[in-house]
Amino acid sequence: MIKIHVLYCGTTKVDEALPLGYKSKNKLAFTGLFRSKKHKIIVPVTAYLIEHPKGLILIDTCWDTKIREHPIKYEGISNYFASPGYLPKGEGINEQLLKLGYTPKDIDYCILTHMDIDHVGGIRLIKDAKHIMVSDAEYKASRKCNLRYRKKLWKGIKIETFIDSNYDLFNDGSVILFPLHGHSKGMTGIRINGNNKYVIIAGDWGYCKESWENLSLPGIMWNKKEEINSLIELKELATNKDCLFVFMTHDRYQLKSPITI
Repeated sequence: MIKIHVLYCGTTKVDEALPLGYKSKNKLAFTGLFRSKKHKIIVPVTAYLIEHPKGLILIDTCWDTKIREHPIKYEGISNYFASPGYLPKGEGINEQLLKLGYTPKDIDYCILTHMDIDHVGGIRLIKDAKHIMVSDAEYKASRKCNLRYRKKLWKGIKIETFIDSNYDLFNDGSVILFPLHGHSKGMTGIRINGNNKYVIIAGDWGYCKESWENLSLPGIMWNKKEEINSLIELKELATNKDCLFVFMTHDRYQLKSPITI
């Protein structure tokens, strides 16, 4: 049996055109520039803990607790302006783990879907995990000069990479990491298989159900063609009769946790 916990680790406030680009004809609307408050929405920031017979897996790390004290310094001006984060007490990734009876040292694998701040920001809090991993393509992209990556957040922390292709974590088909390029250069999706069913953890592959249902593109993406192809792939997976659910980091609708397969 595999158990999946949804961990709500704060929120972020964004322009509605960030998750769904069609909300505005202004190509810079996703930044919030010259947009009124009526266009702002608050979305969750989620991580996932997978209790697997062969190991404990954490997907993403969300915000660092440092955001409570110095949000602008932590996020950087550009990130804070576009998507200021909020992390209530008790919702940090380390605090969420503790509620379930775990510490970072208990984590066998922390898989980063990609290295945007709201996914990798809490990496310091789980630095004692046995393995912290991200796709080779995403790691290489994060080393270049790009405002979306805050390299200082993972400075001095050992990060391992895996091939930017289907990667079988336990070599038994139960947890497959696979590329979902488009939102970022090396974003990764996770497919958890059990009892002839599967669950997809999609990261920012799409921001909400509408993303894959209507192939609605976000306001910002690394590569439009890749993003479209990824959303088509997600729709095929999501509508398959064997798919139990698709988890997306910022979807305001999530299944009650935990679920088992």
